[in-house]
Amino acid sequence: MKSKKWLSGLFGFITVSFLLFFLILPSSTQAQKVVEWKMLSSWGAEYIYVRKALVPLVEKLNQRAKGKLSISWVGPEAVPPFEQLKPVREGLFDAVFTHSAYHLGEVAVGVSMDLFSVPARDRREAGLYKVLDEVYRKKANVTYFSGMADGVGYHLMLNKRINKADLSGLKIRTSPFYDPFITALGGAPVRVAGGEIYSALEKGVVDGACWTALGALDYKWYEVVKYMIRPRFGEVVSPILVNLNSWNGLSKDLQDLLTKTVIEMEDEYRSAMIGSVESEERELQNRGMETLALQPNEAEKFINKFFQETWEGIILKRAPEYGPRLKQAIDQIRKK
Repeated sequence: MKSKKWLSGLFGFITVSFLLFFLILPSSTQAQKVVEWKMLSSWGAEYIYVRKALVPLVEKLNQRAKGKLSISWVGPEAVPPFEQLKPVREGLFDAVFTHSAYHLGEVAVGVSMDLFSVPARDRREAGLYKVLDEVYRKKANVTYFSGMADGVGYHLMLNKRINKADLSGLKIRTSPFYDPFITALGGAPVRVAGGEIYSALEKGVVDGACWTALGALDYKWYEVVKYMIRPRFGEVVSPILVNLNSWNGLSKDLQDLLTKTVIEMEDEYRSAMIGSVESEERELQNRGMETLALQPNEAEKFINKFFQETWEGIILKRAPEYGPRLKQAIDQIRKK
């Protein structure tokens, strides 16, 4: 009898243990499968590039990942824009939404994407992503996950009238990215941080400023600058760079999900930004800024100078080993 009771008790214990194993272990395993990514942004939540690109992308990825991946992000209050590549390279953050000019000294070829205007899909198909991915992997331990191309580009704002592609005698706020272009047009580059442009224009420290075609409204530069020079030039491409270990640590299905989603978002983002610039320009004009359109021959000279001078002054000078491969892909795109 005692033997039967003992066996019965043992059987009951084993049964309960198995039940607990199957009830508790799956939820524990499921919890362990959640991948948490920390992402940096070079701009805060109020900036249009964040509102139109980063926020909707993160929301869509988190939704589609269905608990397998959770992405959170912080802005430049955590790490200044010009210092963000290093912590991503070292794995302190998993990814960064930025601009290639912010790490020009570390990886120069990224700004080649900004020299012309075509959709991100064309850039992928022409092999540009492949070349850039190779360089970023080698030099920065990150993969070139996306180049969010805005379809809008850059522009020059001035407080003095011009009627041709000539900035002789004018002081222009620039960054290293704009320097070759502005110098070739005869302008004098002046280094001013983005947050100080308003004051520099107001006080006459500079006669104008180069910036993205979107942003003047957010920063209220219409209060201190008179003219928007047209044509716009290039295209603002905001890359998303992902730490290689973080990327390789994802399952194949998550990698595919992220890639498919970002390709969709690249198209949606470009359309949204094109609509935004038209609305912003109308509002800037309502607030007193005037559009100065160069004549066709001068406009062509203006755009060609930007492409050629930036290409020679930055890409070929800083990354001659990759220049020819990039040029071949870019020329293929520009001929379309």
